[in-house]
Amino acid sequence: MKNPINHGSILSLGSLTVLERYVGLEIEKAYSELRTILLEKGCRIVTKEPPKQISIEQGSLFGVSPKSAKKVVGYQLFPHESGTRIVGRSSVSSSWLNLTLWGNVIAGVVAIVFWWIASDITSLISGRASGYWTWLAVAFGYPHVEYVLFMISLTRALSIVLVVIILLEILDVFVVWRKKDAFTAETLNELVQRQSLDLVGLE
Repeated sequence: MKNPINHGSILSLGSLTVLERYVGLEIEKAYSELRTILLEKGCRIVTKEPPKQISIEQGSLFGVSPKSAKKVVGYQLFPHESGTRIVGRSSVSSSWLNLTLWGNVIAGVVAIVFWWIASDITSLISGRASGYWTWLAVAFGYPHVEYVLFMISLTRALSIVLVVIILLEILDVFVVWRKKDAFTAETLNELVQRQSLDLVGLE
């Protein structure tokens, strides 16, 4: 029996990574198997042109890993010798990027406000001129030292926590962008594996 075509390659075209896999299946069968795998993984089909092309949305707006972040993945299938060549391309969803961007902007604004509050209250207990937020220190009557110090510590801590979250979100975007093809590779490798198992069962 002729060995099936099941090798793959990765081509880098600028910032775009194109994944390729070859399977020893006719294009109609390869398309059907790929579509089944995608549906089993909960993907939503966006466009399709059987058996040449299928595009899906995968992941969630609140996903934080390369596999769980929302992406758009397109697969193109081409007849190749006695099998099929499949090309997969991934892109991070613009809605996921926008949500992350605006979330970081809002977190940054809140962090600045918290630090501003801490600075104003610190000015109050230092005897300098009162600021916009010093009314918080006297919200429950004459300010107690313990209460004021607690307010300063709390607002500074919240500001620092938000800054750390923003830095982690920036790192997450970088990781997701660099590894956005992880799901594409997983589905194509599973297709190749299923084909290999089918061939073993026929022997």
